Amino acid sequence: MSTYVYRRGSIFWALTLIGVGAIFLWENFNPAIHPWQVIAKFWPILIIFWGLSKLIDYIQARARPETVPPPLFSASEVILLVLILVLGTLVSKIVLRPWQTWPASVGVDMDDEGFAGLFMNSYTYTQTFSHPAHPQSHLLVVDRRGDVEVRGAADQTTIDGVVKKTIWAPNEDDALKLANQVKIEIVEQAGRYLVQTNLDSLPGSGHNVRLDYTLRVPSTTSTEVTVEHGDAILDGLKAEQALTARHGDAHITNVEGLVRLTRGSGLTEVRDLKGSLEVEGRGGDIDISGVTGTASINGEFNGGMDFRDISQALHFKSSRTDMTVQKLTGRLNMEVGSLELNGIDGPFEITTRQKDITLTDFKHSVKITDTNGDVELRTSTPPTHPISVDLKKGEIELSLPSSSSFQIDAASPHGEVECDFSGPNLKVAKEGDNPTISGSVGKGGAPIRLDTEYGTIRLLRMGAHPPAHPTPPPSPAGDEKRAWNPRPHHRAVSVRRAALLVLPPWDD
Repeated sequence: MSTYVYRRGSIFWALTLIGVGAIFLWENFNPAIHPWQVIAKFWPILIIFWGLSKLIDYIQARARPETVPPPLFSASEVILLVLILVLGTLVSKIVLRPWQTWPASVGVDMDDEGFAGLFMNSYTYTQTFSHPAHPQSHLLVVDRRGDVEVRGAADQTTIDGVVKKTIWAPNEDDALKLANQVKIEIVEQAGRYLVQTNLDSLPGSGHNVRLDYTLRVPSTTSTEVTVEHGDAILDGLKAEQALTARHGDAHITNVEGLVRLTRGSGLTEVRDLKGSLEVEGRGGDIDISGVTGTASINGEFNGGMDFRDISQALHFKSSRTDMTVQKLTGRLNMEVGSLELNGIDGPFEITTRQKDITLTDFKHSVKITDTNGDVELRTSTPPTHPISVDLKKGEIELSLPSSSSFQIDAASPHGEVECDFSGPNLKVAKEGDNPTISGSVGKGGAPIRLDTEYGTIRLLRMGAHPPAHPTPPPSPAGDEKRAWNPRPHHRAVSVRRAALLVLPPWDD
């Protein structure tokens, strides 16, 4: 008896690949088509065709009694069927539900426009509105998705707005229908002006809608702006401002008054603030300059931080750093593992861990407590206030002018000490179990205490050491392209080696 088995499984899967490829090819000729939407809607047809293929195999086997009837499903086909059912259901849930509701249903926050663009097209519409406003008005704006820009003008007597609506939809007709359903207006409640929308009443709570606001208001307007996903800009306002920007950048410029800022992620930029600043939360880079009051930053910020020209106090507090800077006339740059400060007229105090610290041109007291890191202090002003550095592990280098007078107490139990200063009241003990520098220089004066468990302490006199990288001498005339070699002994060795190559051999 023949054992021939007629199977059409390979043809079935070949036709499946051809069909899927045709759907994606169709998109290239018609961008309005989204292949994943087609697959999400019609993937059960794959199971139907597979079942029909199995039925045809069974009928043909019955028509040929001499053949061996094929099994209905093999073990591998059962596993494949279960996998197709799971993946097909998952794709349908992801694609066919409103594109930003399904992550929330499983506790995931995925508010990404690029994700929506995989399954729908975007269409843009513009709406304008205006409302009379009092000079001392208070404006409230809440935008779940989109940028908010509020600019003040002295001659403005109304609140004028331009809103760009971005709609994600399968086609333009659906997008226009949804755009017409979106209503935006300004309502006055208890002396406050509220920018109000009806997104919550729309299908899917308006998750397919992005609103970008550009508002022009009287310059004396105070605001409460909340932006969930988008950038925020406040400019030219002369009143107290409260801004919450959870996922996006925040830019504040030319504001007069107290600014309270709550951050979630992104860049924080503040320029020319005539008042004080309070920042809380977490985020990325921070760039703050030109603050006439105090600047307080409390939270976890994992980017680079740049502070310049803060007239009063700068307070920064995180899980690893607690810092206070008074009268920052220059620039402070802080990364995760380093801090550089150049130019400060007031006291400086920091408690941190695993951070290299460099201070230049300080004129007041310095107090540094660090677990692991190198500290370098340089100033051209003789110290008149206390200097204290306490490290667990790291090197300390303090450079002072030759005319300085101070009292010094420095110790490195498991390291070394070096000192350029000398005098009858100064004692430097380099040998023994506890190297120290103690005593006074000049007429005494400001107390200096330097301590590190492991590392070298250097007390240097400015001008006593040549620069680490000397300026190269000018190149000889006619040889401008030849670079100066800072290590001439290498050149001498090369010349001697070249000379050996031309010497005649010794006679035996």
